[in-house]
Amino acid sequence: MRVNERRQSRIGLKLIHRHRVGDKVFRRVSELVVIDGQPKALLGWINLGDVRTPIYLCDLDQAKLRRSSTSANTFYSDETTVDPRFEALGPGQRDGDRDGEAPTNAA
Repeated sequence: MRVNERRQSRIGLKLIHRHRVGDKVFRRVSELVVIDGQPKALLGWINLGDVRTPIYLCDLDQAKLRRSSTSANTFYSDETTVDPRFEALGPGQRDGDRDGEAPTNAA
């Protein structure tokens, strides 16, 4: 197995879902994890000192999940996930200033 082939190295549960980036919606395959009984789509990873660490999760509605009829480890979601990294900021907002208020300058 090649190290760069992510699909072969993926372990656990697979989630097939619609995903929105800006105004584009497409089909995506992500990892499905369950944390404290709540299903989540794992959208992004970062490599910290050769340790693969999840960084972006989306909450999922358990009622909208269904197991694949052909694979016990594959699920489908009827909802559309959104990656917070690609959400447009509103007018007058900057990264790190998501509530619309101007940041205060600490001296």
